[in-house]
Order: sequence, then structure tokens, then C-alpha cells
Amino acid sequence: MEQIQKHPHWQEEEKHLADTLQVVAEEKQKLEDKLGIVDGNDRLIHVLDDGSSDAVVQQFLVKNQLRSLHQLRLSQRQPYFARLDFTPDPGRKNDWLKVGELSKVYVGRWGVIQTPEYKVWVADWRSPVANLYYSGQVGRVSYECPDGSVYGELSLKRMLTVEDGILTGLQDTGLAGQEKFLTDALSQLTSSRLREVVTTIQAEQNAVIRAEPMQPLCVQGVAGSGKTTIALHRIAWILYRLQKTLQPQQLLIIAPNPLFLSYISKVLPDLGVDDVRQVTFEGLCKQLLGKHMPRLQDVPQLRLRLGMTKPQRDQLDDTLLRKGSLALYDRLQDFLAYWEEACLPTEDIRLGNTVLMTAAEVRRYCMTDFRHFPLAARIGELIKVIRNRVKTVVEKLHAAITEAAEKKLDQLLHAMPDSPERRQKATLLLNSRDQRIDELEQLGKTFPKQVEKLFGTMELLEVYRLFWQRLAQSDAACASAAETTLPLLEKKRAAREDLPALLVLARGLYGLNTPDVRHVVIDEAQDVPPLQVKILREIFGHDAFTLVGDLCQGICGDGGIRQWSDLSAGIFKKPVETVALSTAYRSTAEITDAALSVIARHPVDGVGHTQPVLRHGDKPLLVRCQNQKSRTKAVLDILRGWQNEGYRGIGVAAKDPKAAKALHKALLDAGLTDARLVTEGDPSFEGGIQVMDAGVVKGLEFDCMLIADADAETYPDQRFYAKLFYVLCTRPLHRLALCCTGEPTAHLANADLAVREA
Repeated sequence: MEQIQKHPHWQEEEKHLADTLQVVAEEKQKLEDKLGIVDGNDRLIHVLDDGSSDAVVQQFLVKNQLRSLHQLRLSQRQPYFARLDFTPDPGRKNDWLKVGELSKVYVGRWGVIQTPEYKVWVADWRSPVANLYYSGQVGRVSYECPDGSVYGELSLKRMLTVEDGILTGLQDTGLAGQEKFLTDALSQLTSSRLREVVTTIQAEQNAVIRAEPMQPLCVQGVAGSGKTTIALHRIAWILYRLQKTLQPQQLLIIAPNPLFLSYISKVLPDLGVDDVRQVTFEGLCKQLLGKHMPRLQDVPQLRLRLGMTKPQRDQLDDTLLRKGSLALYDRLQDFLAYWEEACLPTEDIRLGNTVLMTAAEVRRYCMTDFRHFPLAARIGELIKVIRNRVKTVVEKLHAAITEAAEKKLDQLLHAMPDSPERRQKATLLLNSRDQRIDELEQLGKTFPKQVEKLFGTMELLEVYRLFWQRLAQSDAACASAAETTLPLLEKKRAAREDLPALLVLARGLYGLNTPDVRHVVIDEAQDVPPLQVKILREIFGHDAFTLVGDLCQGICGDGGIRQWSDLSAGIFKKPVETVALSTAYRSTAEITDAALSVIARHPVDGVGHTQPVLRHGDKPLLVRCQNQKSRTKAVLDILRGWQNEGYRGIGVAAKDPKAAKALHKALLDAGLTDARLVTEGDPSFEGGIQVMDAGVVKGLEFDCMLIADADAETYPDQRFYAKLFYVLCTRPLHRLALCCTGEPTAHLANADLAVREA
């Protein structure tokens, strides 16, 4: 602290911080007074909703005021993190800076504006001028604002560390200063959640965040490049940029599993953004399909792959490639066109001897009059017409039966004198009339249901089964995929990879419960099939998509995107912008080099060179164990050693769920009671020592990572296992350890490791 305080501008910055905190306190008090808040009772504030437009507007205003109040409270601890001295050129338009005059712009997580003069004390990190902090170096610079480009001179770029309202660090930065600030930040320990990184966003990341929001954007980010975090910051920036026309609930994040959603859950709230939709693709399908959502196969596809031989995986890949291809979209559309005619009855619809609707009329109604409805709705509308016609026929028959019975009764009364016999015959006649009327009315109620059976099935899985049956008959190349698909469908279940195709069919059959979504972010996009992206684009009806992923981490084989060019044609209307994030920030250089040697054995097309941030640490450790017992002891010793060093976010990986469960039990039996078993379906990410199978690890990060079964037998020298092992090796920030009980996997052959025997 004493050395830092020797900076000649330390006292100046302390004075400005004090002034800023005073403004923050005053603005906070103004808002509390306006809202009637005393002693922090803002949780009690609510607006009565009487259904009027005024109530809706008032709710919106109060919600925004409460959000601003929350941000002011947070600003009391850290109002800003940077200062920019910028002089706009004279005669140029700009946002709020005075042309030709030097402006001292302080940048923070949230803007601070002094009222009533609306003086900007702190610029929001998402504001146009703040772009200079992330992308501009000292000297001639420019940035884009709503009125156009602003040019000028950036004479100072200063990083400021404020903790609990106290200035603790100050550094004027060029490139060297920025790198030190970044490496210091990366050297910190992880938390149980992904964190916002507004103070350390790098130029290449900033370009992704601020890319055109309505343009389809594809980000190839190497492991540890911060692509997930940057995608979330992009959402926050888009909401800031389009705040007058876009609401948080109109943005959608699609993540691979509930555990991952829990892991990223705090980033947007920390950035002052709430109510963004966050869901898995399966969860989204439940919303879209509603009652038509099928039961899914219990075992996830990756777990199936881990238990397969290479020929079995090759066969599965062929099936996945076909199910996820854009070609299948065209086949599904062709089938829907076929089915909308094939499902229609070919004969007239009759009620007794009465023709209610001719076959030609049925076709006209379904193919012309009701064409604007989904197929099932068309049939529903046609049934309404038939129901009205049945009602008319029933009314006529009811009148005829009643008239005939009355005529016969009148004849009976005139033909016979009053007697028990006449009364008996009259009773039989009336009972017969009533019975025929009851039967007629019952037929009127049930006949429309009978008519529905004249049409082909509208049940989703059954239609999908018919599709595959027909496809296998018409295309021999699809026979293998049909063989693996049909048995499951006959059990009234579907696989997760069937969901995109089911959405296509359901959209044509029933329509979908489509929410109002204006921008979609898809994380781990390398494992998303092109068909899924295609149907989502069709459902939401726009090109505002951000897809982030890493082809090197594509562990779903041909079920995912093989090349980003797969997205360049046949999906979006606008050209897809593809951006590469090539710097690996997460891991130390030693861990990154080891991970790169793993994937280098099976290079992935479309992935460029990876550049690690020069942050050094220990070499990855390989421990060769004699047996399972010595392996458990080695794992235990490594984990306890890491805990003693202060590391808390520790991942322990075994190949599959069965192996992870056995390892977790062995660690508990050995006394490591704080180890937690994590599975794919777990709804929360809690930190600490987490034992999990390889399929769960993707997307997460830890202080330390231990791969407990790094054997040649467990991870064969094949492309699929190379990608899976690469995913495991790229999770830690600081330490990587590997244990094996036999020959280590060939994926480590070229890795620079520290080796010891156990």
C-alpha cells in the first residue's frame, strides 16, 4: 500500500472517489425518498395491479427504480474501476462529452448520474465511450455512439481498484500494465459460480460483446477463452444498447444441462440484469410442445457413447448425423406435405344414409379453407363443421321421430277405446320414441369423435414413427438410422437427439407455444446439431443468434456441428459472422501446453492456433499407481494437499457415472467426507470437492482438476476420447493432476508432465 500511495495522483483519486461516493449517497437517498423506503423496507414495495395500462406502466417504473437503487447500493462499495482522459475532436458529434475539451471519464459496472442536472459521474461499462477502455490504447482513438463515430485523443488510461469504498490500487496502463492486471485477476481462486469480468475484458472479447446484435454471430472460442462469460456480457450489452425496445425476458440462453445453468446463474444479476430466460434445450422443448412433449430415453447419449466400441460409435454417429442434418428438415417438410393429404379419409362421411361431407369437401376444407391452421387444428375446425351438420341432421330426425310417434299415437287413440291394452300400447309407443330420441342424441354427441378416427393419427411420436418408416423404405441410406430409432418409438419414447425433428413435426401438426424471444444465445454450440439451430430460427423468426463453442470440445460426435460453416447456408437469412477467440485465459501456460498436446494428436479442422496467457505454475502431475487401493490413497493425498494450499474449487473426474460413484464412495470411506458426487441432472453447482463423470465437466472451471483414471484402456487413442480428455485437461486454473493404475493414455505421450510413482 505504501508503494502504491507514492503515485503522484493518489490523493487526487482519493478526493474524486470521496466526491463520487457522496453523489452516490445523495442519489440513493433521493430514490429511497421517492419510493418511500425507510430502513431498507424496499421488499415491501408493490404496485396494485388492477389490470389497467397505468398499473403496468407504474410497475415498470417502480421496478426500474428499485433496480437503480440496488445498483447505487453496490456502487457505494465500488463505484468504478477505470478512468479515461479523452479529448473529442472539435466539430464532431458525440454523446455527452464536450468537444475540444479534455473529459475525465470514470467507468464502472453501473452508470451513476447526478440529478437533476443529469451529470454523468460514472459511465456504464456498456456505454459507447467505455469501449475505449477495452479496445483503445493511449493516442488517437475513436468509438461509435448513436450519432456516429467520435474521434479524439486518449491521453490516459488508468485502472483503479476500489474495495468497500476505499481506494486500494492505482495503475496507469499501457499493454504491460494491462497484462499484469489481467494475470493478477486470473491468479485468484474460483468461486462456486461463474463471475462477471467487466474489469478484465480483453480487446478480442470486447469485439464479440459489442458485435451487431441483430446479426447471427458464431464464436469459436478455445478452451478457457471466456466464451461463456463473454456471451453473458454480450446479453447485458445488448439490453443496454436496445433498452428502449428490448426487455430482459425477450432474451434466451440455451445451455447444455441444469448444472451448467446453476453455474452461470449469478453472472447476469451481478451485471444488473434480471429476468433473462435461461433454459436447457430439453426444457425449452417442454415449453414449446406442452402436452405433446414425449417421454425421453433415460440414458444420455454421451453415456451411451462411453460404453460403446468404436464401430458402435461410428454407427451411432451415422444416425446422429442424419437426425441433425438440414437435409432432414427438408425430408420432414416433404413428409408433412404428404401426411396432410394421406391422413384424409378417401370416402364420404355419412351419418346413416345422410352424406354429411363428401371426400372432396373434406379435402377442400383441409387443403384450402383452413390451410392457415396447423394440420391438427384444420381437422379440429373441420370437425366443428361436421358437428354443426350432425346437429342439423339430429334436429330433423328428432322432429321426424316425434311427428311419426304422435301420428301413430293419434291413430291408436282413435282406433281403440280406452282400456288397459290401449294404455299399454301407447306406453310402448312413447317409450320407443324416447329411446330412439335418446339414441339419436347420443349418436349426435359421439359421432364427431367417430369422424376423428377416419383421419390419420395426429399423435406426435406415432407420426414420427411413420416418418422414419417411410424414410427407410424410400432411402436405403437411412435404413440404419431407422433401425435404431423405430424400436424406441414403438415403446412410446424418444431420444434427446430426436427433439429438433419433433419440433419440426409439431410445428406443422399443432403449432408451438412460442414465447416472445428477440435474441438467442446458444452455449456449447459445437454439440448442437444444425437442425436444432434451423428450427429455432424458424420458430423465433429472426437472425439474432449468438452461438459460442469450441470444435475441439465436440464430444457428441456427428450429433453436433462439425464445422462452423455448417451454419453458413440454409439456416439464417443474413450472413453469419464467425469470430475466433484464440487466447486461453483460464489455465496456466503449463496446463494449457499439456492440453494442447492432447488435442494435437487428433487435430480438429477449423480451429486455429491457441495462445496461452503467460501465467506460470506447476507442471501437470502424473501419478502412476500400482492398484486401485494405491490410486485412492494418491487421489486423497493430492486433494488434501490442494486444500491445505487454500484451494477450494476442486474437480475430480472419472470416465463414466459408475466409475465416479465408485470413486466417490472410496474417498468417503477413506475419510474425505466433504467430497460431493455431482451428476448431470443435479440442479445446483456448489463448489468444494466435486466428483463427477467426464460428461458433466464440460463448461465448468475449477482451481484444481484431478483426472482419476487417465489410463490407456480408459481413454483409447481415438478422436472421440482425445476431445473428451482435452475437455478434462482444460478445466483448472492452477493445478492439474492425473492418476493411472496401468499404462497412461497415449493422449499424454507428448505432454510435459511431472511424474511420480505411488
